[in-house]
Formats: sequence, structure tokens, C-alpha cells
Amino acid sequence: MSGWVSAWLQGKSEGDEESKAEGGNTLSDGAAPASADEIRRKRLQKLEEQQQAAQEAISANQSADGDVIMTNQETPSPQADKKQRAEVAAPAPAPVARPIEPKRPKKTGVTPEAYVNDMLQRALHVTLSPANSSAELLLLPQFAAQEEADAVLLSAANVSEVLYSRVIMNPADLPGGAQHPLAAVAYLEQVFYRCRDETQKLQSSFLRLPADKKQEAQGCLSSIREMCINYSATALTDPEIFPFEAGTINADALEKIVRLQTNAQTPEFVDGVVAVLEESGATLGIFAPMFQKLLSELFLINPPSLMSNFYNNMYILTVLCRNKALATVFTQIPGFLLTPGPPMTGRRLQDATVLGLLLRFSCNQDPAITQMFANITKRTKNDVDNSILTIRNKLDSVQSTVSDIVTLLLKAGGPAREQVLAWLEQAMQVNVERVKENPDVNITATNGMFINLTMVLLKLCGPFLAPKSKKAQLIKTEYFTTQNPLFPFDETRLVGSGTENAQDDRQVLNVSDFNFITRCYFITARAMHLGPVGMMGQYMRLLRQLSYYQSRMNAPNADPRLKAHFDQMAAAKMIMDAELLHPDFLHEMIRFSLLTCAVVNSICTRSDVFDESTLALPLPAPDTQVDTVLKYIPEHLVDDLCSVLKFVARLQPKALNAFELKELLKMIIIFLSSPGYVHSPHLRAKMSEVLFNIFLPSEESEERETAGTAFGMELLMTDSLAQQHLAPCLLGLYGDVEQTGFYEKLEHRYNIACLLKYLWKLNGHKSAFLRISEDRENFVKFAHGLMNHINSLVTDALIALPEIKVLQEEMQDVARWMALDETVREQKQSLLSDKERTVTSSLQLANETVHMMSYLTSEIQEPFVKMPELEDRLVTMLNSVIVKLTGPRGLELKVNNPEQYKFRPKVMLKEIVQTLLHFAHYPSFLKAVATNGFYDGPVFRKCAQIVARTQLLEPTDVQKFDGFVAEVEEAAEGAANLEEALGEIPEEFLDPLVFTLMKDPVLLPSGYTMDRSCITQHLMNDQSDPFTRVPLTMDQLQPNTDLKATIEQWIQEQQQKHAAK
Repeated sequence: MSGWVSAWLQGKSEGDEESKAEGGNTLSDGAAPASADEIRRKRLQKLEEQQQAAQEAISANQSADGDVIMTNQETPSPQADKKQRAEVAAPAPAPVARPIEPKRPKKTGVTPEAYVNDMLQRALHVTLSPANSSAELLLLPQFAAQEEADAVLLSAANVSEVLYSRVIMNPADLPGGAQHPLAAVAYLEQVFYRCRDETQKLQSSFLRLPADKKQEAQGCLSSIREMCINYSATALTDPEIFPFEAGTINADALEKIVRLQTNAQTPEFVDGVVAVLEESGATLGIFAPMFQKLLSELFLINPPSLMSNFYNNMYILTVLCRNKALATVFTQIPGFLLTPGPPMTGRRLQDATVLGLLLRFSCNQDPAITQMFANITKRTKNDVDNSILTIRNKLDSVQSTVSDIVTLLLKAGGPAREQVLAWLEQAMQVNVERVKENPDVNITATNGMFINLTMVLLKLCGPFLAPKSKKAQLIKTEYFTTQNPLFPFDETRLVGSGTENAQDDRQVLNVSDFNFITRCYFITARAMHLGPVGMMGQYMRLLRQLSYYQSRMNAPNADPRLKAHFDQMAAAKMIMDAELLHPDFLHEMIRFSLLTCAVVNSICTRSDVFDESTLALPLPAPDTQVDTVLKYIPEHLVDDLCSVLKFVARLQPKALNAFELKELLKMIIIFLSSPGYVHSPHLRAKMSEVLFNIFLPSEESEERETAGTAFGMELLMTDSLAQQHLAPCLLGLYGDVEQTGFYEKLEHRYNIACLLKYLWKLNGHKSAFLRISEDRENFVKFAHGLMNHINSLVTDALIALPEIKVLQEEMQDVARWMALDETVREQKQSLLSDKERTVTSSLQLANETVHMMSYLTSEIQEPFVKMPELEDRLVTMLNSVIVKLTGPRGLELKVNNPEQYKFRPKVMLKEIVQTLLHFAHYPSFLKAVATNGFYDGPVFRKCAQIVARTQLLEPTDVQKFDGFVAEVEEAAEGAANLEEALGEIPEEFLDPLVFTLMKDPVLLPSGYTMDRSCITQHLMNDQSDPFTRVPLTMDQLQPNTDLKATIEQWIQEQQQKHAAK
């Protein structure tokens, strides 16, 4: 247990050792200790001055002709009878009353003097008349022997002395001890509020009291309240001034007063006492032990369960912190910050600092919470939903209360605000381990603590999260350029290439120079990265594990232990649902993420946050030497917002419906059109996922549900920036995702294909598709990649389908299957699952890409036929698919339930044939089909028969395809005749890689000559000279016009020779 916690449990505070010089109740000022008599003399003088000041205040409010019932000429001062009070044996000497004048005849009704007497009796619970003595009204001992005729009335003149006499009474003289509090502070607090109540009664219109008397009474009550405050402060700092009040009896009474507070506001009485204590600098010494005791009680709650009784202490802390002086004291107690020294870990910060103790109450390792989801597979949905709602209500209680406390501490200003910000920054520093996919949970704060902390921070950001908030303009992004405690210098940077400086070259500035909004924003951004974003990854992995175990459970002869493990994971998933999918939490994270989009946009465009001026894209190449902010942006800032929005769109899509997403779309278009601003292809690919999940209508994706928000769809249709740039950006990204990995590549390209298919339908985007075909270099790159991808997808899938068929047939032969060893059966089942998964993902994407080629070529044809390198590649892809689907081995593709694998051969064949028909009127295309190595005349005729028999196309298109097949056959005959006429081709006319006759020879820098179409296709895959491996680009190729003319002349001569025969 840490030292400061031990101090709490022992009831000690920082001032304990210092206070021993004055009896253990005051803070030492560093001077030499005085004698006991000297200390007592000073304290008694102080109390006498307080009493005299109160008496003078009352006298000032008293009218000149008022009756004075009691004089203080012979009233013993606090210094008188010092010996008697030191021995605390006898009561204080009774005041001496002057002779009372003969009473005047009584009038009907209550006189002002009588009303004041009754009022003060009710307020003080004291009477000077033996006849009025009761269980509620205490008769002061010095008046117990007097006759009724000699009774004295309470009045403004004697109330200060009466109050003092009551406070210093011996508890032994208090009849009915239960009705009379022993501690002076407890009694004074009650008097304070009773005076307030009496003041309110004086405002009543039913009270028949002269205005001047009302004013006097109000002044009297006000003075009594002031005396209560002063006496209480004295009792807390110098308790021995009051007999029988030694020890901590008054401090305990004050703590009880605070604990019994039911109103959310700090008690007025406590505020008054604090104000007096502040004047003498004694606030810390009085209230620090109280704070420590409240926190030590929270520390002892282990585990920190949401179901434990923590709320009362948190509520009391909130009440106290509403007073700015007490809020400052709260940040000064030992243990508010993590003291330097090992171990500086997130777990120590959680369990051994003030705010950590408050934030740690969560669902983590809480048996009570886990029990709520026991045997979850046997529970009803309504039961589970109620359990989740219970947890969320508890979380709301923790997060709202801690948020209130943190807000109050920040509002206390100056030192308190800096302490809170220092703790928040410290919390980020010591939890850097959480950035790992599998962090060491023994040295990090728990997920639950970070969920609570992030929600508190999001609430602090609330005032500047509103759309187009002016306060957001105050975020100073220059924070990135300083050596700040949040972002390590070796973080992966957005624009960087992974070769950043090994040394921290950022500016050395004090982060406290930045405004609160800036620091709050960046602390929250870091907390999102360390907390919720990492948890989202854990949540998605948990979903995949649940899916896997569920499939295993449903298998024959499944291990019974699987169900127990499944139940355990399902319970963990429900607990994460309660925390991570809380609607309020998701709402605030979305708001923050959209603000981050605007901040990032402002950095890239060098404009204000939420700037709406016209944007010219692509942006100029980033210059990190000039724009230092851009240089230091951490990649995770953008990655996190994409992760959050994608997560919400997948799991709680309705949460996005209320948001305007213009800044998000703008950010994505900026980065996709200017890829130099985002080095990582993975991050650019993730942006396509965000587009797919949020902006795409759900009906446009057959396999995956999308959020398809109304705002998102409207933006895609109408936003001018999207209409100009989105389609070309996605076409370029289709090739860039090649670097993201095999399975990731398939998913990204499926998303992009669905987006492009939807954009193609929107009139505002059609012109952008046509424009990209005019950019030869980029269009060749895209088209080449698309055709390569279609060919590889279809080839892989159609190779695996026969293997799946063989495995299925083997498993259907029960006798033969059961004769196999169990290990062999498991291996074959695993192999079948792998192949099914691969085929399904491949065909799912192949269907979309074949469809994309079909609709793109319906209007974009010339670039293909004008560029031989594209024409040849297109023909190869189309011919190979036709041969695979309708060739001799087509029967091997018949598997059980083909739709399970997304295998739709008729649809695929239809779209391949449609693509062929788009080019049927180009002679060069007919010739390319006929001379292609995959061309098979009988297969094409069979394909035409299948198309006609199955009515895949309209009758007119069926006729066109029949004509196309006939023309191709004719062209094939002509090509065969030409090949016969040419005979043996001279070696210098052959391409050195593929050994075909060159049509457009080009000269490489290395001196080799190749056909343009061949070298172009090579450079699509490898930017180097195929012979020397030296880097090579298209613009380095030089046309070999002499060789081309020689080849053409040779062909002409060979044809003439063949004709002459």
C-alpha cells in the first residue's frame, strides 16, 4: 500500500507533524514554538475580538430607543477567570442583569420585543426564562434560579453573550444529551440554518412587525450567522478555546455535516467556514484529512465494483469541490499526482492517485457483473437487455459524478487547473503500453478506467464539439511541433516515410503556454487512441472468436467444454456491449471524430477549422520543411477517427443518422486525391472502408450491410468535390491496395467496386469516370490492374471449385468417409473450410469486378483499342474466362449449392459476353480476339449456343454475338493464313521476352528492343528493365522507327511471295 494511502487510513494529513507544535490542531508557520500560556492568551484574545465585533455589529443595527434588557458591563471576558476555564470545573459566570423597570400594561397581540425573544429562542434553542424551559429550549444555568417576574428577554443586545455562554457550556449541564450536540461546530451549524429559516419568516407579509423592527431582527440574525461561522472556524483551528471541545470532536462534527448533505450545492455553512479559514491559511489542514478519509474508503472497495457503495463518497467530494478553495485543497493533498519513481505504471496511477481511484469503478474483473450474464445462452433477450441497462446506468453515475468533480477542479482556476491537466497528461504517459495489440494488463490501467476517463474528457470537450463551433478555432495545432507529454517523438507520422529522425527535433516549449481548449483536445485524442480504439479491435476479435466457437459447437461430437468457453466469451462480449456500445459514449466519440476531420483538413489546406472556401485538388506536394505541423501529425490521429466511425457504422449504424458528414467526406477526398499526405496505403484503404460503411446505400452491397446514412447518400449525390474527384480517386486506390495483403486486398477491392458501381449510376459522377480515361498513364495502370485482378480471381476460384467438389463427394460416401482415420477426416474438413473461404471471397469480388468492367466499357472503349498493351490484356482476360466457363472442363465446376460460394456462372458469362459486344465494332479488337492464345473456335460457338438457349441476353444481343463469333472465326482464318505466309520470323523481329512478332518496337536505355505492348505490361508489375534490373519508366522508352519500318516491309514482302504461289 502506498504511503499516502496509509496516511489516509491513519487519518493523517500533511499538517499533522507541523501541528504538533501547537497541540496538534494548527499548521506551523515555521517559527519557534511559544509557551502554552502564550498560545492560550493569543487564542482567547482572538475569540474576544470576534465576540466584541459581533456585539458592535448588532448595536449598529439597533434603534436608538430600543429597550436594553441586558448589559455587558460586568460580563466576564474570555480572559477573565482563565483559571476557572482551564480547570473546566464550573460553568461560566452568569451575566449581571440591571434592575427591570415596572412593566407597562399589556397590549393585545405580541410585542416586537416578545417576537424577537421567541425568534431567538427558536434559533438558539436557548431561553432565559425558567417558565419556557423545555426539552427543546435549554435554560442557561445562570438564569435557573430567577423568578418568572424577573425573566429576561432575548434580544439583539444580549444574543452574542448568550450564544457564547451556550457554546462553552459543560456537556454535563445539558439535560437530555441526545437533543443537544456535544460539538460546538454541530450546534453552531444548526443555529446557522435556523437563523436562515427565521430570516425567511421575516419576509412573510402575514408578519405584523414594524419595518424598523424587521430590519433590526434581520440584522441580529445576520450577526448570529456570522458569529456561528467565526466560532466554528475557531473551534476547528483552536478547539481548546472552547472548554470540553478538545481533540477532533469538531472536525468529526464538520465531516458529519458534510456527509449528511442532501443538496447538490456546497453547504452555505461550510462555504462560510472555508472563507474564514482561508484568511488564516488553515483550509488545507482542516479539510485535507477529510478528503483523505473519503478517498481511503473508496480505496478499500476491492474489487472496485460498479455494484459497490461508492456513490455516497463521490457525491460528498462533488459537494465539497463546488467551493473553489476546497477544490484547490483537493488537488494539493498527497497522492493527487503520481509521485516520480518506479514503478511509473498505468496500474499504479489507477490505484494510487486521487482521480484514478474515482475512475477505476468499472466492469473489469467484477464478479458481480460477470454473474449478471451467467449461463447466457439460457437467458432471454429481455433479461440480458435489462442487465446491460443496469450496467449502463451505473456507468452513467460514475462518469457523470467524476465529470462534475473534474469540471469543478478546472473551474477553481490557476493551480488546481494545472494539477488536473498534469494528471491527465501523466495518465497518457504511463499508459503508453496500451498502444500494443496485446498489452501487459498488469502494468496498465484497465479498459473500464479508460472508458470512464475518455467519457469524462469528451464531456469536457463538449463546448467545442458542436458543428462549426467558433471555439474550435482556438485549437492550436502547433502543439504537435513541441516536445509535449502526449505524443512520443517516434510515433509513426501521417506524412512520414518511416525514416524520421532518431532524435526528438521538436521545439522545447512549455505546454502550459497553450490554451485549455488546445490541451483538452489533444489529451482527448490521445485517450481515444489508448482506450476505446484499442478496445474496438479487441471487440472485433472477440466477435470472430465467438463465430468460430459457435461453428465448432454445432459440429457433430463437439467437445462439451466448448459451450462453457463460449458462454464465458459471450458474457465478456455483453459486458463490452454495455461499456463500448453505450449510445451516449458512441455519440460523443462521433462528435469528436468529426471535429478531428475538420482539424486535419485545416492543417492540410492551411486554413481555419470548418473553412468552407473552394478547394483545388490535388493539393501541392507536402513540404514538411516549411509546414512543420504537417511534419509531426501522428498517423493514429486519422487512423483512430476512421476506426471509430467504421466501428459505429458496422455495429450501431443508427448512431450516425443525426450527423452532417461533410468534413469527413472532404478529408477522405483530400487524402485520396493527394496520396503524398498519407504515406500508408493501409490507411488510405481504411478510408475506402469508411466510405463503404457510411455513405453507400445498404441495397448497393449484396453481401454486407452498410449504414447508408441519409446525410451520407445526399453528400455523395450533390457534393461538388465528390463529383469531381471521388471516382478517379477510387479507381486509383483500386490498384494501390495491392500492398495491403492478400485477404485485406480482396475486402478493400470489393468495397471500392461497390462504391464505383453506385457512383456510376449517379449522373453527377459520370463525367469523372470519362475524364480518367483521358489520363493515359493512370488509366493504363488502373485498367491493367483490374484485368489482372479479374483473371487471377476467376482462375483461383475455378481451380478450387473442382477440388471442393472432390472433397464433397468424398464426404458424401459415408462408409468410405468413416473408414478414414479421425485425424485425416479433420485435416480434410479443415482443408475444405479453407478452400470454401478462399473461393467465396474470390468469387464475391470477381462478380463485382467483372460487372465493373462491363459497365465501364459500355461507355469507355477507345482507350482500350488505341493502346495495344490494354487491348491484348483485355482480350486475354475475356477469352480465358469464356474458356473456363464453357470449355471442356466446365462440368468440373458443378458443386453442391454454388450460391453458397457466390458462384454465379450464368451472370458472369452474361457480363463477359456484354463486354465483348461493347468492342465488336472495332476491327482491331476482332483481330486481337482471333489471334489471342486463349481463343478456341468451338468453345466460342458453344458459348453462343448457351447464351441463346438460356436467354441470358436480349434477342437482338444474341444475334449480335452470333455475328461477332462468326467474324472472329473469319479473322482467325485470316490470321492463320498470314502466319503461314510469314513463315519463319527472323529473330531480330521477335520480342525477346515473349518471342512474338513486334508491332511497335521501342528501344530501352539498356540497348534492348521490345514490343511496346510487352514492355508496358511488364512495367505495370515491375518498374525496372527486365534485362538489367535498372529502374525504368515509360517515358524512357524511345520508338525504334527504323526497325518498325523494316518489319512492316518484311511482312509486305512475305505476303506478296505467298500470294505469288
